[in-house]
Amino acid sequence: MSIALSNKARVNNIIHKFLNFTIMANLILASKREVKSGSQMWHVYRLSENTKSDEFFFAQPIKALRYCFLLRKRSGAILPKAIYTKLMADVSASKAQAEPSAAQESAPQAEQASEPSALAKAYESMKAKHPDAILLFRCGDFYEAFGEDAKAVSEVLGITLTRRNAKDITAQMAGFPHHALDSYLPKLVRAGKRVAICDEPSAPQESAPKKKATRKSAKKESK
Repeated sequence: MSIALSNKARVNNIIHKFLNFTIMANLILASKREVKSGSQMWHVYRLSENTKSDEFFFAQPIKALRYCFLLRKRSGAILPKAIYTKLMADVSASKAQAEPSAAQESAPQAEQASEPSALAKAYESMKAKHPDAILLFRCGDFYEAFGEDAKAVSEVLGITLTRRNAKDITAQMAGFPHHALDSYLPKLVRAGKRVAICDEPSAPQESAPKKKATRKSAKKESK
């Protein structure tokens, strides 16, 4: 009887170790790190078999959280609850810090803020030039799509559709890190979508769409 129990304990121990190894084999990890500029940024990466991949730094916790969701969707990696909780706490803290400053704005400033921002104007102008194409608009570290374009991007790429609180750009939005463009662009084109790409309007030489994807160009990229 004792021998049987001993063997069962060994088997359970082996299964436990195997499950722990399986879980540790594909994790999404994130932590705050100080960069050379002295500021704190979120360092997000995927750990698979003790190897780091898909590393990226984010100044805003909300973008780091969205990237975690993107990695989970794309690779099936596990996002530990403790890391998710820390990111959500940082997101809430960032929102709490932003609210008092917004409340202290004067009336003229509030009126000015209600007007379309330069970013919104640039997006609307570019979208008007390419109404029949999905416009991927560069916003910082991400390419974003808005409104109906966001719905199409979300459906084709399996990216979470989110909502934006700001009133200057269409509320619905979907996006991905700029370095993932080469991976996602061919998928949109293969799905029969026409795509226009616009980098940040702050660079005059790049204010116009740098690339318009067609089925023909997608075939070349997929080779």
